[in-house]
Amino acid sequence: MTGEFDLCVVGGGPAGATLAGRCARLGHHVAVVEQHRFPRPHVGESLSPGVWPLLESLGVHERVAVAGFTRPVQARIRWRGDEERLPTGDGLTVDRGAFDAILLQHARDSGAVVLPPGVARRPVRAGDGWTVPLGDRVLHARFLADATGRRRLLGGRRCRTGPRTLALHGTWRGGPPPEGPQTCIDALAHGWLWGAHLPGGQIRTMAFVDPETLVAQGRDGERLYRRLLAASPLFADLLAGAQLAGRVQVCDATSYAAPTPVDPSSVKVGEAAFAIDPLSSSGVQTAIQTGLAAAAVVHSILEPDADTHAALQYYVDHQRYSVRRHAATAAGLYAEHRPHADAPFWRRRSAGAPPTPSPGPRAAPLADLLPLQVRLPATAALRDTPCLVGDRIELHRALSHPVLDRPVAFLGGSALAPLLDRLPAAPSLAAALRSWDRSLPSGHAREIAAWLHRRGLLEIVPVCLRRNDASRLLDTECIGRGFSHHKGIT
Repeated sequence: MTGEFDLCVVGGGPAGATLAGRCARLGHHVAVVEQHRFPRPHVGESLSPGVWPLLESLGVHERVAVAGFTRPVQARIRWRGDEERLPTGDGLTVDRGAFDAILLQHARDSGAVVLPPGVARRPVRAGDGWTVPLGDRVLHARFLADATGRRRLLGGRRCRTGPRTLALHGTWRGGPPPEGPQTCIDALAHGWLWGAHLPGGQIRTMAFVDPETLVAQGRDGERLYRRLLAASPLFADLLAGAQLAGRVQVCDATSYAAPTPVDPSSVKVGEAAFAIDPLSSSGVQTAIQTGLAAAAVVHSILEPDADTHAALQYYVDHQRYSVRRHAATAAGLYAEHRPHADAPFWRRRSAGAPPTPSPGPRAAPLADLLPLQVRLPATAALRDTPCLVGDRIELHRALSHPVLDRPVAFLGGSALAPLLDRLPAAPSLAAALRSWDRSLPSGHAREIAAWLHRRGLLEIVPVCLRRNDASRLLDTECIGRGFSHHKGIT
C-alpha cells in the first residue's frame, strides 16, 4: 500500500503535531507517522507561562485550559541560598500524554492524516522526495520532517552546546499536597532537583547531575536518586508520606544542536534539531516554536515561486539564535547559584554566563535629539535578511548591529529599512519623524525612534557634516579645521 503526500512528519509530539497542523491548514497534504498510541506516557510536564501565546496562536488554548491540568499555587525554590516562595504565574503542570494528544488531535482536525501507530524505518531519498517504509506500507513525500526527538530518525552529527547531563526521574504516589499543588526546585552541591504535583495526584521528581556523579555511585541510579532527594528539606516536605512507584529512570538531558537542521527536502524539528538545558522548563514551548518556524519554511519551499535559499537560511538562523539565547540564559541562571559555585557541576554550567553590563554614559533624552540631525552608527548596516512575513519566508532589508541579538526588519508591523533610508536627508530627527508619520499609524514614528534611541542606534551628526541650510561645510573643510576627533570621521 502506498500514499503520496506533500509532507511526511515522523513523530507526533508537540513539534511534529504543530508542524503538521500548520502545513495542513496552509493547504498541503500531510501525513503524520507516530510509533506510539496516544496518549502515551512522557516526561517533561512543566510548562512555563510563555507557552500560552503559542497555544492561542495554534487554536488549542481553550482545550488545554479546560483539560484539568494542574496550576501550581506556588514554587518553593532554594537556589541562591535561603528558600524562596514565589508565585508561579500562569505556569502549568500537565499530563504530557494528554497534552500531546490535544496537539495531535488538533493536527488531525486541521486536515493532517494521522496514520495508525507504526515504526517508520529509515527514510530513503527518492528522486525529488522521500520514500518512508512503514510496515507493509510505503509513503512517498516531497518533504520529510524528523520530529523523533533525541532518537533522531535522520541521524547526522550533533554538537553539544552544554556539559553532559543526566536526568534521574521517578513517580511517587500518596501523600496529599500540604499546601495545594506546588513546584519545588533545590540546588545541591552535585546537581539540582525539580519536583511537582501532577494531574491525578502523582508527584514527579527529577535530579540533574553530571555522569561522573552516577559513576561514583556504581551506576546505581536509584541509590543516587534517593540520596539526592534525602539531602533536600524541600523534597522531604514534597514527598512526605509518598511511595516511589516503579523504577527510577535515567536518561540523557544534555543540550545539543544539529549542525545542519534543514536542507531543500527535509527539516529537523523539536529535539531532533536542538535540545536546551532543562533548567528553563521551556522544552515544550521551544518545540512548538520550531514546529511553527519549520511550517513557514516547508510552505515557502513547496510553493511554486519558492525562494529556497532564503527559507533554508531563515531556519538555520532561527535555530542558531534559539541555541545561543537558551545557552546564555541557562548559564546566567547557573551563575546565580552561590553556595556551591566552585563545585565542578556549577562551574561547568555557569562558564558561559553573559557578563553583567556596566552602566554607560547616560544618554540624552530623546526630546533633546529632535532638533538635531541624526544617523545610524558606522557599525550598523541594512542587509537583505530572510524574514517571516505571514506564512512565508521573504528577503527584506534588516538592521544589524552588535547590540542587537539578531537583525530587525520590522517594528510593530512596520518595515524599518525604508524609514532609516530617510534619515540622511532629514535636517533633524523631528523632520524625519514627520516624514515617517505620513506612512505609519499614529504614534508609531515616535515609538520607533525611542526604540532606536534606547539601544544607542541614533547618533548625532557632527555640526561640520550637516547638510541643512544652517551648515553646508564640506567634510574636507571640517577636517582641516580640527574636527577630526568627531565620531564617524575617518
